[in-house]
Amino acid sequence: MSFAIVMPQLGLTMEEGTVSGWLKKPGDVVKKNEPLFSVSTDKVEMDVESAVDGTLGKIIVPVGETVKVGTVLAYVNGGDGEDITAIGSEQPSSEDLEESSAPQEGSIQPTSAPARSVVEQTSDRARSRQSVSPRARRLAKELGVDLAAVRGNGLDGQVTEKDIRGASAGPRDRVASSDGARRQLIAERLTQSVQTIPTFSVAAEVNAENFVALHESLKQSMAQAGGAKLTITDLLLTVFAQTLKGNSELNATWEGNAVSRRTSVDLGLAVATPKGVLAPVIRNLGSTNLQALVARRIELVEKARAGRLSLADLEGGVGTLSNLGMYRVDHFQAIITPGQSSILAVGQIRKRPWVSETLSVKPTVMLNLTVDHRVADGAIGAAFLSKMVELIENPQNFSWQSTASSGDGAGRRSNA
Repeated sequence: MSFAIVMPQLGLTMEEGTVSGWLKKPGDVVKKNEPLFSVSTDKVEMDVESAVDGTLGKIIVPVGETVKVGTVLAYVNGGDGEDITAIGSEQPSSEDLEESSAPQEGSIQPTSAPARSVVEQTSDRARSRQSVSPRARRLAKELGVDLAAVRGNGLDGQVTEKDIRGASAGPRDRVASSDGARRQLIAERLTQSVQTIPTFSVAAEVNAENFVALHESLKQSMAQAGGAKLTITDLLLTVFAQTLKGNSELNATWEGNAVSRRTSVDLGLAVATPKGVLAPVIRNLGSTNLQALVARRIELVEKARAGRLSLADLEGGVGTLSNLGMYRVDHFQAIITPGQSSILAVGQIRKRPWVSETLSVKPTVMLNLTVDHRVADGAIGAAFLSKMVELIENPQNFSWQSTASSGDGAGRRSNA
């Protein structure tokens, strides 16, 4: 049986995607849950895994081509002895595209196989018995290349040293190409933000002495209870979310030509990954206790760094927290993600001169809030930042283990 690989719908708003890289070549062995190809949209680039074991046939949609969701990209042969290269060489019919218009998770669906070609059939077992020169075998061991996944181009299909070096260099060539596409995607998103969102920023230096003490206390109590490690970022997310919960003017986005209010608080968290900065969205923070927030933050950060985020994980945020304190950055101004209305930039907490009644040295932190001016005016942004400063400087006035009230979690919007 063969399986049609189609362009997956990675998020509710996705209508088309661009094939930014194939991680396998025609004839390569494909394993279930192994990354097969990369897709880029206007929001993100991500790897898509295979849902079946088999052999990749001829690729129909090449790298760089943009197609609609449900379009057949290639085929995978899921059975022994079938020539998938001949199958994949045929263009998909309108019936094929219609059948694949509602892709299932994993982006691979079974389809009826066309008649076999007279081309010599290839199977995984035959591939494992192919001739390999002794020097090629030694080189494959040194470079960690799977011989079963290498197509021989020598005499009578023998695998040579050149084939091994080519198989080893393939992923590096793909990474370079993928990096270029990724930077282009980032450039387009940032340019869109700068050109279409009128912004203003407000900043403040905050006395974080009590905030740091609270973090140490809660971190110890959660560790003793067998919970996950609490970070300063978790507390900052809570501050941001609770302030948004009490401020309907900023818990909103600009959609079309009007402000769209939110009933739930959904915040992105900027995460540094090998593929660049991503901002997965943590949802319903206005009605989520601290332990649940930490668990969700850990899950999304791990998915981001492993390249396993879905487009749905990146959609729907009202704002984003970007904390660069771990890089010894004192203060910075961040760029709003298109579709959102604010971003909070946080620098490192470190000891600085602080004047209250007297001059002393206190741990302080710099906050910089950037706001979409279409959604809110400067006075609203200033009042919002002042509320966050109050929560950080006087954390004893807030219950950190649970939220003040629960929400419906539906994230409904109403135009204002």
